[in-house]
Amino acid sequence: MTRVIEFLISLLIVAALFVVIGLFLPAKRTFSFSTETNRPMGTVTDLLNGFTRFKDWNPLLRHDPRMQTSLSGPAEGVGAKFNYNSRDKIIGQGSWEIVESVPGERIKYKLTNDARGSDKFMTFKLERTGQGNKNVKITQQYTVDYGWDLLGRYAGLYVTRNVGDDIKRGLDKFTTFLATVPKFDYSSHATPFAFEDLPAQDVLVVTTASKRSNDEIAQAMSSQVQWINKVMTANGLVAAGPLRIVTNEFTGDTYGFDVVQPVRKADAPADAPVGEKLNVTLESTVVYEQIPARRVATTTYVGPAPGLPRERDVLRAWAMAHGSDTQDRPFEDYIGGITTMLAEDAQFKVYWPVK
Repeated sequence: MTRVIEFLISLLIVAALFVVIGLFLPAKRTFSFSTETNRPMGTVTDLLNGFTRFKDWNPLLRHDPRMQTSLSGPAEGVGAKFNYNSRDKIIGQGSWEIVESVPGERIKYKLTNDARGSDKFMTFKLERTGQGNKNVKITQQYTVDYGWDLLGRYAGLYVTRNVGDDIKRGLDKFTTFLATVPKFDYSSHATPFAFEDLPAQDVLVVTTASKRSNDEIAQAMSSQVQWINKVMTANGLVAAGPLRIVTNEFTGDTYGFDVVQPVRKADAPADAPVGEKLNVTLESTVVYEQIPARRVATTTYVGPAPGLPRERDVLRAWAMAHGSDTQDRPFEDYIGGITTMLAEDAQFKVYWPVK
């Protein structure tokens, strides 16, 4: 009997120590980690201000690649929400929701999960740094409140390991992904960007190349357009849209490109969808193709044609930051044709197909 009493007293002492120590442990825990990138502030903000690229860097899915996920709310900004549900009981179900968004300063997420604690937030603080303030310092901070949950306070002893390791891993993946995005600041672009679905098109195409000289490029384009026009006349075809230039190769000395003219039968309605392939009699190096429908990132550009290479890179950076990887080759509609391509007010619509 004495031994039983001694055992019970020992348990009471241990329990008392557990409570006393728990009361002195912090009710709130914070962990933060920082990294730096040389990508523009706008790119960093856009990637964090929504969930289109969340799976590319956040380590949450690393714990269970088969978890069910969904998005709700707006595409970006306050209210955007990433929901997940895992069969792994350790992960369970939960969500990340953007509750504060100050572009160029901070993005704050509210975390909901089965782990102990309340008021769980993940905040990304953004700060310009480096020479000329061209770099961005990214600080990811996790905060949680355990209140009077003593078990939670003890769990807080392991926040650095349980949550901290994921934060470090996630920021490493985030900066690695940023390095794949072209280093172009699209935030001050004069015209908006968008994703569009282009319908299928019948086109006449000539592949050519020229030295990187404005006059020689324009001459090469004009020469191939003459052949395309000849084929159109011979086959009763008319233009079904502006002349298009598709970039194949762009080096220091050479510009390789396709001259593309969308076409339709002269007696076909302008808005008629593409049907069966046309029967076209071809000449010289002109070929006929039927391009299937595709999704593209697009923007417009006003200025001389030598500015188009930068526009392509800016468009690609925007597309990647908004959840789409580019594929195939970029191209432009020459709204005013070749004759105006070097004018300061020349107009182009720039495209890049996306996956």
